[in-house]
Amino acid sequence: MGIKFKNLKELLNKRINVHSFECIDDLENLIRYSNENEKFSMRFDRDKDYHQLPFYTYDKSLFSTIDDSNEYLNKIMNEAHKLNCSILCAIGYLYNDLQICNFVIKVEENGNFILEFCTKKVSLREMYEHETTILKGNIKDSIKDMDWIRKNANDIDERKLEKIISWALKTNIINKNIEATLYEEKVGIFNEDIACWQID
Repeated sequence: MGIKFKNLKELLNKRINVHSFECIDDLENLIRYSNENEKFSMRFDRDKDYHQLPFYTYDKSLFSTIDDSNEYLNKIMNEAHKLNCSILCAIGYLYNDLQICNFVIKVEENGNFILEFCTKKVSLREMYEHETTILKGNIKDSIKDMDWIRKNANDIDERKLEKIISWALKTNIINKNIEATLYEEKVGIFNEDIACWQID
């Protein structure tokens, strides 16, 4: 079990909403997971040097045969073993069409925060392949008075941004990046409209 898996367990213990997930170490269990879940993401995970590890998605509908599916999963598991990684599988990919935005937010003790977000319906990891918008300010300020970078790159209702900021404050996580997704509907283990991926 790597850092990302432990991170998700800690989020669960704090009652912070996450998508259901499983740590997988062998091909047999990865194939079983693919039989139980039509779409999911696969993040490589380990105890150290865990940034920028491979990331894959699985969509059963893209494979014409079971053999093709198993071959794809086998290649991924072999790569994970070579990198001394387990695979952290989660079903968030299933809900990409319901995404309003992916975001990363960091709140400081004095109430200053920086929020980066993207409204493209992709995984959070993939949002950096697109133009993101950044909002900087203090939680006491009006959004209209805050500093924007690339404001027009991602069209979003200000009430949704207020919801993200309010949610981040309720987590009581200070001086750390919170990576999460805002959805149109309630998702995840605690059935909420924001699901967290990790704290870094």
